[in-house]
This record gives sequence, C-alpha cells and structure tokens, in this order.
Amino acid sequence: MASSATRPTRDVTRDDVARLAGVSSAVVSYVVNNGPRPVADATRRRVQEAIEKLGYRPNAAARSLTTGRPQLLSLVVPDLQNPYFSALAEAVEAAAKEQGLGLVLAQAQSEDLPQLVESLSGRLVAGIITATLPTPEVAQILVRNRVPMVKLSLALPLDPMPSIWPDYYGGTRAAVDHLISVHGHRQLALITGSEQRDERERAWHDSLREAGLDTSHLIRTSWSAHGGFEAAGTLLADHGSATAAFVTSDQQAIGVIAGLYHAGRSVPTDVALTSFDGSPDAEFTIPPLTTVDVPLADMAVDAIAEILGVPRRGRTYATSLVVRRSCGCGPA
Repeated sequence: MASSATRPTRDVTRDDVARLAGVSSAVVSYVVNNGPRPVADATRRRVQEAIEKLGYRPNAAARSLTTGRPQLLSLVVPDLQNPYFSALAEAVEAAAKEQGLGLVLAQAQSEDLPQLVESLSGRLVAGIITATLPTPEVAQILVRNRVPMVKLSLALPLDPMPSIWPDYYGGTRAAVDHLISVHGHRQLALITGSEQRDERERAWHDSLREAGLDTSHLIRTSWSAHGGFEAAGTLLADHGSATAAFVTSDQQAIGVIAGLYHAGRSVPTDVALTSFDGSPDAEFTIPPLTTVDVPLADMAVDAIAEILGVPRRGRTYATSLVVRRSCGCGPA
C-alpha cells in the first residue's frame, strides 16, 4: 500500500510544473498548448520532464478558456461494427489530433440523436460531426446551444446544414460500368440498404438504362452483413438470371459473398460483385472485393475545417475503383 507521504493531497497545477522546471507559468502554458509563443527546445524538455514527473494533466475547461476554443470534437456514427464507419472514425481521430483536438466517439441512430446532441453540447465540444442522419429537432438544439455540426458521408445537397460526402453517383457508375463494359454482364442486380432511391441507386439505374439493360433486379435489405446474406438468397430465388450485382456497402457485400457460398455458388464465376466503401475488410474477403474507395482522410480534414470556421459546404469528393477478384479480374 502506498504511504500517505507519497500520495498526492491535491491536483497538480501548472504552477507546480513551473516551479519544478524553473520557468514561468506562462511558459508551461506555451508548451502544453503548443503556442502561441515559441519555447526553446531545452526549456521545452525541462517542462515536459516536469509534467511527466508530477503527472500533470491540463484541465480541458481551463484550456478552453485560455485558447478560446474547446478542446474536444465529437463524431457520431450509426454503427461502429460497420468497417466503413470504423475507418471513418480513425480518419476523423487522426485529423482531430493534427488540430490538437480530442475525439469523443458515439454511436446513435437518428431517433437517439437529439438526446445525445443535447448531452454533447454541454461538454465543451468544438463541434459535432455526424454520419447519422440528424432530425429537425437536432437543428433546434444546435442553434440553442451554439454548437456547429457537419454531416459526413450523408449526401443531402439541399439541406442547409454543411455536408461533406463521397461521389456516390460517380463511384457507382464506375463500378457498374466496369461489370458491363469489361466483363460483359447483361443482367445486373442492385443490392441496396436504402429504403428510397439514393445516388447509388440512381447511378445503377442510369448505367443499365444507357446500356439498354433490364433494371428490374432490385433488392432492398438492411445495412448489415446479415442483410447482405439474406439478399444473396433473394438474388438466387427471385433474380436467378442476374450474373452480377452492385452492392451499396462493403459490409453488405461481405454478407452476400457468405450467402452465395452457403448456397453453393461461387464469386465471381456464378455471380460477379462490386461494392462501395473501400473499407479495410474488403481486401480480405474470399475472393477479395472490388470496391469503390472513399477518400476518408481528405473528408475528415475538411469536416474539421468546417467545424473550425473554414467553409466546405456541400462538397463532393472524388472516389476511385479498386479492382480485385470479385468482379472477375485477376489479382490487383
């Protein structure tokens, strides 16, 4: 058991660090906040050694008052088990760190968002980035609490709230056109998680219509691997003539591959697949998944820039098709 002589009796303060390092309290602040004034390397090392020895932890609220800016940012996603949103969270965290911001990560569906946003608004957050669709009530809460919000990966160009999203339409056209022009498929299904027509469905429809192909092979399912597994059964039972499919997310496509394998069918021999997201897991399916890659790092940087006051309203980010074996091509 630690003796009372070694147990701290109060929180370590900035003045304590300054005394041990032999500098002013202001210099400690410059080191902790990385500015606004420069600190000599030798002095910085003394301060950092004192911080480590004393176990000093700057108070976030105090730092907010000093810098004039909260030190926390929040990201809300609908599903952390989805590899796309996990990768998105990593990108936002890295971009936040570059700005000296910590990240509060939360998972919520749209109906849970108002209560969550109300709670986050009272925690000195610089702003909220959401990949979960906000309700009208959320906008009222944000205005009342003066907290900025940016929608990320939600393509809603007519919504006045700032939004950043990948080129869903162009990326899907590239994936579907690849199946048509490179591999010669004439019966292509769409497996989508959207209840209504979105940009990916519109692109699939346009590609098929322009090629003079049937647009009736449409399957709606949930945004999950389980939904993709069930969609594979529907594809075989109700759309047996389809020899290829575009799937609106990698997570769903992983389920489609498993469902086809369970039914004794092979990808891409029996059904060729392309998908959308470019998630890390896509490289490790069997066969590896051809997918539309999304520039998550660039989107995360600009989402945070928007929060900090640099306008990026309604910006669409170019995607790229990563060709692997699920579409019928050889190894990349």
